[in-house]
Amino acid sequence: MRLEKNEQEIFGRLKAGDESAVIAIYDNYRREFIQWCSNNYSTDDDVAADLFQDSVVALYYNIRNQRLNELSSSLKTYLFAIGKNLALKKLKREARMIVDDDVLEFNSSVFTEDILENSEKKKVVSELLNELGEPCRSILKLFYFDRFAMDAIATRLGYKNEHVVKSQKLRCFNHLKKMVLERFKQDEI
Repeated sequence: MRLEKNEQEIFGRLKAGDESAVIAIYDNYRREFIQWCSNNYSTDDDVAADLFQDSVVALYYNIRNQRLNELSSSLKTYLFAIGKNLALKKLKREARMIVDDDVLEFNSSVFTEDILENSEKKKVVSELLNELGEPCRSILKLFYFDRFAMDAIATRLGYKNEHVVKSQKLRCFNHLKKMVLERFKQDEI
């Protein structure tokens, strides 16, 4: 693919370590990136601006450290691909359980919002969490509700290390997810 003359120039300047080329990237792509990111990944403008900045830094790093010696696409396409990956990682990190006293909601593609809109069903999910018993209930509560780090949970609950807690948390979460799906299937959701 042939790059536009302007992109070839910017790419060459970045390769040479000309940091003023970063300003050219900002001038050329910032507004469009923010709009694209906001529209495609439901971010607000501040988050999109942060993702843009992180994308530019990653682009510059890749070029300067010879991870990217020549473009097989336009500079814009490469920059937006970095942004897409960063936005998806951010969305994945944000896909967490949110609990409010007696309500358990899953922000996950496995559970639809339709399932959780009914307050009776929310109560059922909360009851299932209580049915899990220990140590699952404590681990999930400390991690998702109280936002404790894995090492803090390990110390608090007497586990060997954070890796043991991480494995146990995953098993507990998957068990809870299975219980929720089974219960909702029985109720013909």
